[in-house]
Amino acid sequence: MLGARTLVVLSVAVIVFQGSGINLARAQGNESWMRVNIVQVKPEKISDFIELYRDEINPALQKAGVPWRSVWQAGEFGDTYQRIFVTPMESFAELDIGGPLGRVLRPNDRNRLLEELRQSTNGRQSYAVLYRADLSVESDDVSRFPIARVTNVQVVPGRGQAFESFLRENLDTFRAAGVVFGVYQRQFGPGPVVWQIVENLESYAELARGGILRAFGGDSDRAMRRLDGVLVSIEREVLQYDPDLSFTELSDPPGQR
Repeated sequence: MLGARTLVVLSVAVIVFQGSGINLARAQGNESWMRVNIVQVKPEKISDFIELYRDEINPALQKAGVPWRSVWQAGEFGDTYQRIFVTPMESFAELDIGGPLGRVLRPNDRNRLLEELRQSTNGRQSYAVLYRADLSVESDDVSRFPIARVTNVQVVPGRGQAFESFLRENLDTFRAAGVVFGVYQRQFGPGPVVWQIVENLESYAELARGGILRAFGGDSDRAMRRLDGVLVSIEREVLQYDPDLSFTELSDPPGQR
């Protein structure tokens, strides 16, 4: 989904946000847009896939000025060979030139990298995700929180404002309880529009404390009833930060460690 504010993550998804401890990049005016790629790696090609990203793709992205890339994988529960890449988008216009790689690589080199990726993967889903700071409870530093609990919420068509109102009206309650989370909207990509609530956790043990409704204590069931008729479905997943495939403005370029 997960920076110096909240984690940036995303899966079907995700979105996350950043276990990297950096600020979210601003794009499209005052909005924060991210591109999330969910990649299914061939088990027999996982080593080649990792090497290609660390030695060629990440350095090229850094050369293109991409400030960070946050990479996640299933945290104990899920597909071991799935990787989730979260990258800030400077603007949608960058897509017209082939993205950041199109700015720094010759067409032949870019096509070669893409072909090598195709040979090591079984598929990819790509999404554009909008970070909603106005509905989030931010933290100054989430760099010590490598685990992300991602709650994917599908809202009844036409009831988006009701869901937003529930979050906005209870922000003080969440803050008072020390509940920190980021809210994201998956706007473009396969499937319906999905809201994603991403919480940063320091360890798997923290999964037992429950989701953001723990802020209401014994009134959590009553708080949930306010969303009756608003939600279509709720799905949860746990992700773990992959420092080997991620990079930040503060880290050395991959391959130079």
